Amino acid sequence: MDRDRESAAVGQRPGKKPVMDRRFLLLPNRPDTNHPNPRLAERRDSVPDRAREILERTCWFNGTGGWAPGKTPGRLQTNLEYNGPESALRRVPMESSGELATPASPLFCVGCNLRLRNASSCPRCGGTIILGATDCGTVDTAGVSHEPRDDPEQLVGHDLDRYHIELLLGMGGMGCVYLARHRDLLRRCALKVLQPRLARRDSDYVERFLSEGRTAAALVHPHVVTTHAVGETDGFHFLEMEFVAGRSLQHQVMSGPAFSPAAATRLLLDVATGLGAAHQAGIVHRDLKPDNIMLTEQGQPKISDFGLAKLIPDKSDTRQCGTPHFMAPELLLGTIGHPGSDVYALGVCYYQLLTGQLPFARGTLGELRELVTTAELPPPIGLSGDLPLEMVAAVRSLMHKSPEQRPADGIAAAALLSAVLAATRDIGHLIETSFTGDRQVQWQQSPGNSQWSFQVALPDGRSQLVFVELSDSTTEVLIYSTCCPAESHFDRMALERNSQMQFGRIAVRRVDDAVHFVVTSSYPRATVDAEELYGSIHEIAREADRVERELTNADNH
Repeated sequence: MDRDRESAAVGQRPGKKPVMDRRFLLLPNRPDTNHPNPRLAERRDSVPDRAREILERTCWFNGTGGWAPGKTPGRLQTNLEYNGPESALRRVPMESSGELATPASPLFCVGCNLRLRNASSCPRCGGTIILGATDCGTVDTAGVSHEPRDDPEQLVGHDLDRYHIELLLGMGGMGCVYLARHRDLLRRCALKVLQPRLARRDSDYVERFLSEGRTAAALVHPHVVTTHAVGETDGFHFLEMEFVAGRSLQHQVMSGPAFSPAAATRLLLDVATGLGAAHQAGIVHRDLKPDNIMLTEQGQPKISDFGLAKLIPDKSDTRQCGTPHFMAPELLLGTIGHPGSDVYALGVCYYQLLTGQLPFARGTLGELRELVTTAELPPPIGLSGDLPLEMVAAVRSLMHKSPEQRPADGIAAAALLSAVLAATRDIGHLIETSFTGDRQVQWQQSPGNSQWSFQVALPDGRSQLVFVELSDSTTEVLIYSTCCPAESHFDRMALERNSQMQFGRIAVRRVDDAVHFVVTSSYPRATVDAEELYGSIHEIAREADRVERELTNADNH
């Protein structure tokens, strides 16, 4: 849109729809009779209450557009800003329209790959901007075209096949995604509709769109957004997808809080299992990034846009597809996407979650290509200090410049991350998982984060204090409970009792500057699980209390 049109007065042109004055944003939620686009304001007010409620508390992302707190997606993002149910209507200066840049100097968001103009940061996800230099080849970011876009709002409020379309959720180069209701099953879904202009431009586009949709529909996995159906009606080709009430990982990265190294590893392990299922089904994502990973309200990740926004090419298709900062070196050099390039993108996601930044950040695609293909990976430094060596090694393996030196696919990447998680097990997370809701146990963590104490309630009003701590080498998890002072006249009884114990053993340990008998057990940190910790703490408490009662007939510990 040129500057004259952008600043023109709103009016009816012959054969044209009214032109939005995009210099202002409209903030909901009270009527504004002076707004230059009454139709848009009226449509906003007509959104069903349940749909509005969903959008007020959630974000949904479809791959190249979506809702986020304080923002709206795609075309609506240039017209509306959402600030919650209590915000008043007002007009504020608009920083960027989000329209296409000139062919000579396109701008892209490094996080979501949205093409922009005159923006210092992405209005959609808050990411930084990169200049798309022409010397980096032809990167097909989202099928961007300079043709006029189809009106994305024309379907809102209408029926399309068996779906009633309630709201535009997002826009991308390939199509629009709507919040819709399946009229027969009475469930909400996300409906992705192919832009008719793409079908007109490329006769093979529809077939590839539907073919990839059918392939994705065969992929059912807890960490993948499910495609339920494909279809066509009245010239509109569509995919029905699972509606995820949550937010994208990109928005989590931008707005915080940051993930701990262990939490980042657990999350990307789940992503890798979903990616592995796709690779087993013969699907290569080609645009894996935080903006294509949804987080449910429970924090579970789901990969979106499998084979849809970025089609899997045949060997004759030499287009480079993806988001440049997440593209493997071989992709930037012209190779087609493959499972190993998805693994590289997973590694970039891991690097970003661990360090809070992208591994290679440059202002143009040409500079970025030079770094990715030739420069050594910058050492990952954690947000809160040094990272475990196992995590650093995993990042380097996932992001190795040679595809042959990376894990071969998502399955191998999941095995690597699982091993890392085992070697750097977050014992605090295991304890929290084990004892949340257990009314018989009260526990707390010491300030040094290497010891936990548990007060375990036992029958007859007795109780026992159990300790869990990491060994000096941090390779073992020690569990122990004090029985009584290690006085010499208890030695024989302690030895006899030790030979009869079914769990743990009696040992001598210095506690509070005095030598005591304790009942103890230990586990390798790399393999201990929540169930073992839970059972061991209860069993150690019972055995230590039994020994204390037999030796002293007291309940001091």
